[in-house]
Amino acid sequence: MVERGFIIKRKGSYAQVRIERNSACGSCGRCGMTENQKHVDFYVENTLDAQVDDVVEINIPEANTAKLAFVAYIIPLIPALVLLFVSISLKWQEWLSVLLFFVGLAAGYAVVALIDILRKRKWASSPTLISVVNIKKEINKIEGESINEQNK
Repeated sequence: MVERGFIIKRKGSYAQVRIERNSACGSCGRCGMTENQKHVDFYVENTLDAQVDDVVEINIPEANTAKLAFVAYIIPLIPALVLLFVSISLKWQEWLSVLLFFVGLAAGYAVVALIDILRKRKWASSPTLISVVNIKKEINKIEGESINEQNK
């Protein structure tokens, strides 16, 4: 998905790009914007040496939602269910089985947090900077098109 935004900050070789909500914005969640947000910020490698206030186009890759859902929901359940079934098969008391389920769930979330740290919080491909948009050129193009339509 290609989106247009503007650079609000530069830090080293990265730029912070802000994308405002537009009328075509749906609820696909690809950009991470919720329905209540007015904008979302991305950090992209500034390969085009764009400056603050430049309008840019960035490519936001589609996240593999199945992989993300598996990591977030299934991995924590695995140790929880293993401990629950082991305690049930050993005919331990019910309260101990429930307690072990929650201990396993906490351990599962700890594993997900560890994986998140090891992956450096990069679960999906990062957005990339495509181009710096020349606004004056586009305004002239739009004005030219409207003049051509009036002359018809």
